[in-house]
Amino acid sequence: MKKYILMMGAASLVALTSMAHADTKQPVSKWTCEDFLAVKDTFQPTAVGLGEAVNKSGKVEDAVLDVDGVETLTPLVITACKEAPKDSFVQKIKSEWTKVKKDM
Repeated sequence: MKKYILMMGAASLVALTSMAHADTKQPVSKWTCEDFLAVKDTFQPTAVGLGEAVNKSGKVEDAVLDVDGVETLTPLVITACKEAPKDSFVQKIKSEWTKVKKDM
């Protein structure tokens, strides 16, 4: 799998989050699935990539983004979030990513 380095600072995370969902103005780590589903379709893969990089404390965990994984994961997260819109977006990403890894 191709891996790309993604350098993200706290300022860029906040800026991207604000651009993606102007109503909420909260970090991706605090989004619900409902917040994620309100994001423009074209930005959803970027939101999944950011959410995948966030750890439990709401900080960026790794500076490496698995682009192929994000492409695979995004439709799964969309489907899972539609089924449970009040659930944590980041937790949905983690649970769907676990399923994808088991199938590999």
